[in-house]
Amino acid sequence: MISKLHTARLDIRTIILVLLSVCWIAGCQTTDAPDKSLPKISLEALGQQAIPEPLPATPDQQLDLAAINAVRDSVLTQGVVAGRILRDAFLIKGIDATTAGIIDADLAWYNGDIEAAQRLMKGTNTSSIEGQIFVLATVEERARIQGQWLDAARLAHFRIKLELRSAQLTTNDTRSKSLTTAPGDRLWTLLMHLDDRQLERAAAIADDPDWRGWLTLLQAYRSGRDAMYNWLSLHPDHIATAHLPAALATWLDAEPPTNIGVLLPLSGRLKSAGSAVLDGITEGLYRKFPDPDKRPRLFTVDTELRTSAVSAYADALSEGADLVIGPLIKSEAQSLESLKERPTPVIALNRPEVFASTEVSNWSAMSLAPEDEARQIAQLAFGRGQRKALLIRPDSEWGRRMEVALNEIWRGLGGVTADTLTLADNTAVSEQIGNSAGSAASEQRIKMLEVAFEAPVASRPRRRQDFDVIFLLAPDPAEARRLRPLLIYHYSGDVPVYSSSAVYSGHDHGQNQDLNDLILVETPAVLQALKIDRYTRLQALGFDAISMIDHWQQAEATQATLFQGRTGLLKRLSNGEIERELNSVAFDGGKLKALPVR
Repeated sequence: MISKLHTARLDIRTIILVLLSVCWIAGCQTTDAPDKSLPKISLEALGQQAIPEPLPATPDQQLDLAAINAVRDSVLTQGVVAGRILRDAFLIKGIDATTAGIIDADLAWYNGDIEAAQRLMKGTNTSSIEGQIFVLATVEERARIQGQWLDAARLAHFRIKLELRSAQLTTNDTRSKSLTTAPGDRLWTLLMHLDDRQLERAAAIADDPDWRGWLTLLQAYRSGRDAMYNWLSLHPDHIATAHLPAALATWLDAEPPTNIGVLLPLSGRLKSAGSAVLDGITEGLYRKFPDPDKRPRLFTVDTELRTSAVSAYADALSEGADLVIGPLIKSEAQSLESLKERPTPVIALNRPEVFASTEVSNWSAMSLAPEDEARQIAQLAFGRGQRKALLIRPDSEWGRRMEVALNEIWRGLGGVTADTLTLADNTAVSEQIGNSAGSAASEQRIKMLEVAFEAPVASRPRRRQDFDVIFLLAPDPAEARRLRPLLIYHYSGDVPVYSSSAVYSGHDHGQNQDLNDLILVETPAVLQALKIDRYTRLQALGFDAISMIDHWQQAEATQATLFQGRTGLLKRLSNGEIERELNSVAFDGGKLKALPVR
């Protein structure tokens, strides 16, 4: 199970890496006392001593969490090689086989060998409840990253039961059946990724009554408040009943607004966009409130005819609004977010440039922000085993923001950005891609050999080998169709390519053939629409804003997923930002098809 790497003498490069990794983890750059749990191995010992086998694990073996976390931190800050070296240092110091197995599983995971990581984690055996919870948390998190939602939810459920057992043993209270809401929120968010059919099938075959209870709780939530009250009456002893997850108790008590003010640009240059959002709001209102006697009054305020968003908000309040939707423009959303007091709650339709650093109330900001998509494709690629990226983006503010958002998640997970190509206007695109992919240098080497030997060389150019994924951050479909064939031309056709929904504009299957196998994320609204235009996503945003009026109070009390909207799975952060999670799809025959879970 344990690899035999680094059994020979270490060369100078390895010794330097050991020094860097051990110094960093031991806190060489701080005045804090070094952690005595970390290995104190001399460079001479590292260079001359063969790496021993781990110590045999005892039946009640406690995991060396300090060693595990130290190796993880080393990988995330310095790379997999540094992590391997630190692992060997711990083996010389002496760690048990169970801890060593988890470290090896971690190194396999960070190196992109998902099958080996899973195999090594399955071989982990510890009777310690703390150790079991740690292992479950690791496996659960990796299943989540891979999009294996049902598996991750099952692990989260088993983890809740272990945490409950641990709490009972600690307090010596075998009657306790409740936990805080945090574990339930975690399980709830995982379950929210299941569609109705998956949920129904899982509930039908569930043999654990407690697990089935969680599944039927979500079914009841999706059916409405009456179904929720019925579930509570049928499950008085369920773990979730004492502490309902996702602030469901707040949702149950919430009352709908009676007067909704909508702040939109309904004249001027953004009239079409504002009208599209209003169409979605109107459709959502009539669907959610089919009974006209119970339907809230809806009125609009044209932000183009007001001096500011603050003035438009004041006008809405003077007309009796008890909830405000809008504004749509980013700068106007910033103005309302910056207000010291908001007596009436606001569901903005764009994100401010700068969010509050503290928790806010009476404020939620929905949007179609592409940064959500950049973060999601980073996680998607990592979950599918890719680790070293070539990032291609336009030389624009949009491109810069997408790069920052993507790298935040990519590097946080353990991914490496091998190179970033910012496309310049003054150089041929093919030349730029050839240089970044490495094919141009390969072609030049072949030409030099042919000149040297005065004969043709039987060799073909190849790309550089230090990337296994390409993030193609194209701002529109035309650019994606221009760049994707060039990647194939420059010998990178075998590398998975990921993009945002910006590369898809509709059912133009003929033109989309150039994008076959490209992976992206897209909104449910677009995937389900029979006809798509540039306003489809804006209409979906308006529709989801109406759905949000039923959840805004709940959203302020939890960061768990709230509901599946037309723009994606939605949840609110404490600063008011509503994050979207879209559907993962790929081009196949010019059409978008759901991406199968690996």
